[in-house]
Amino acid sequence: MPLKGIKVVELSHLVAGPHCCQMLADEGAQVIKVEPPGGELTRHRQPTRQAADGEVTAYYASLNRDKESVVLDLKNPEGARVLAKLLETADVFVTNMRTSALERLGFHPNALHERYPRLVIACISGFGMENSGEHADRAGLAMVAEAMAGATGLTRDHSGNAVWCGFALGDIMAGVSAHAAILLALRNQERYGIGRVIDVGLVECMLPMVSVALGRVQIEDKETSDFAGSNNFHGVPYGAFPAADGAVNIGCNRDDFWRRLCVAMGRPELASDERYATYSDRVKHQREVHTITEAFTRAHTRAEIAAKLIDVDVPVAGILSMREVVADEYLHKRGALRQVDDGFGGTFTLPANAAWLDNTAHTPRVPRLGEQRDAVLARELSLSAVDIARLERAGAFGTAKVAKSSDSKPAASSMLD
Repeated sequence: MPLKGIKVVELSHLVAGPHCCQMLADEGAQVIKVEPPGGELTRHRQPTRQAADGEVTAYYASLNRDKESVVLDLKNPEGARVLAKLLETADVFVTNMRTSALERLGFHPNALHERYPRLVIACISGFGMENSGEHADRAGLAMVAEAMAGATGLTRDHSGNAVWCGFALGDIMAGVSAHAAILLALRNQERYGIGRVIDVGLVECMLPMVSVALGRVQIEDKETSDFAGSNNFHGVPYGAFPAADGAVNIGCNRDDFWRRLCVAMGRPELASDERYATYSDRVKHQREVHTITEAFTRAHTRAEIAAKLIDVDVPVAGILSMREVVADEYLHKRGALRQVDDGFGGTFTLPANAAWLDNTAHTPRVPRLGEQRDAVLARELSLSAVDIARLERAGAFGTAKVAKSSDSKPAASSMLD
């Protein structure tokens, strides 16, 4: 595996950071996921799969396979000390906690860079750590970044109304961008023995998604830019259209595709109609084109529409439900979906890492909360079972246990100094 031997410490939750680290784990890195007592946020998001000895959420399972879970209370001095010791020998540290929270805990990225100059430190946040002005330390979500990058304004229904895409596009883009930045920084680390602070904001990670629109708006005329249809630069017709059994995506981003679509719809005369013949003509009559296209699609099933349009070489696909995606033969044949052990005897079918499709027989596994704690502390910090028990009594892993008077002197500090 390309990242075998690379050690990553992850202190993140929700989507962006966990997705980035899951990619690294897929590629062979050892990822130690540090979670708070009770687990990170997605361990508690419905729906859950119940087992006799615990539960796992779909949210957590989809973003955390093949990681090692260690629970630390970073508000406890001994818990914070354990994390600091893990970072001493780590290659990469990934976090999507707010900078202010990291600073309160004693793990501000710039301070870590001074303390561990070799460490690659990837910080993912809504608006970036540096030069974020009025947005500094503001709460950020994927949909906020999508809006600020203008992407939501490009995702419109056929009436021209902005529509949120419905999934965490901004988070995934940030996770993928951080992953790429980490690989570049590891190359520098390998060459020169130095790390760096990687400052990733969700908003700038969304901008490549709208790069064509950004270019066009600087040269297009006002009439086109103000048009209120579903799009004004991909093509017409372009987007989702209702079918008899769901919906389809049709993309006519070239005039020859439009002419072929007219043949498939049984309306070849429309190809030469002066209202629709060229892309610019169809933009001006977009609602009429949509009405014509919908009349065709509503009369057929997704499969029938796809067959007709594929036959004339027009880009088309039925819009699949998530259940249909899970069972899709093409995706399984490509290796784009893989089985993941949920940690409790069940499995999930989840996306493979498209950057590194692993065709081995390895079945990745979702860690139970704190499952690898003792193994990680023994391997990485050479702590014995007695040492770990002392740390537990000192509250390093959560609520401190009351120690007996005969054992009232915690040894945690001396063990980790």
